[in-house]
Amino acid sequence: MAASLNGRVLAFVESRMPEQMASLVQRHGGVPYSAPVLEEIYLKDSPEVQQLVADVCGGQVDVVLLLTGVGTRALIETAASMGRQEEFIDSLNRLQVIARSPKPASVLRQHKIHIDVMPPEPFTSEDLVQAITGLELQGQEVAVQKYGGPNSFLLQSLRERGAKVREVTLYTWGLPADRTPALGLIDALVQGQIDSLAFTSQPQVGNLLTIAKDAGKEEALRESLNGPVVVASVGPVCSRRLRDAGIKIDVEPEHPHMGNLVLAVAEHFERQMAIS
Repeated sequence: MAASLNGRVLAFVESRMPEQMASLVQRHGGVPYSAPVLEEIYLKDSPEVQQLVADVCGGQVDVVLLLTGVGTRALIETAASMGRQEEFIDSLNRLQVIARSPKPASVLRQHKIHIDVMPPEPFTSEDLVQAITGLELQGQEVAVQKYGGPNSFLLQSLRERGAKVREVTLYTWGLPADRTPALGLIDALVQGQIDSLAFTSQPQVGNLLTIAKDAGKEEALRESLNGPVVVASVGPVCSRRLRDAGIKIDVEPEHPHMGNLVLAVAEHFERQMAIS
């Protein structure tokens, strides 16, 4: 029998699939608490992104490396806004396409775009570099989606193999227009009304801290997260961001998926109960 949250409140700051996350929490016997802290902003008008679309269509790019589902969607929507979506997809299917994880892979498949390489779990930069060992990159024009902070390991690895690397930012994460839910979450965390908080992507960490800081509540938020609240991270990239921010991590599932994350939180609580 699967572990149960036994009525505990599991909060999450997921903005793209809150209904799916809430359903997972309920399925494991928990009470979901949703408070999005991110807003996706596609950079459709960016000259850099539009130039990438034009160069892919013009055959001036050899390899496209996509790191996130949001970025993949943003790139295709930029092509659509330029009236070149069909041409762009046809052009991608003549290139080598690399997806870092199932999220960009899912978007690519939706548009019937082939995938040459996808690394195994947990889909880190190290896994990705290992997975593309067999690709010939000498002299190849490689477009890499920029994601989060500088990914010097990935870029250096590509350049060491002779690739001409172009890093392009396809979208940004803005703060939500309505901060009320996030501020309510912070208050609930501080007041001990939340048992666990789950992070499903690394940008969520910085945005939650920014919202708390702007409201004069950052110190109280940090005390609750580093105190009784069980902090759950979906995977290594997110965990690294939490550690950099000085926040403890209580739970990280073996496989970086939302379903595994919720189950891991439930198992954590059951272990705590067994010990006590």
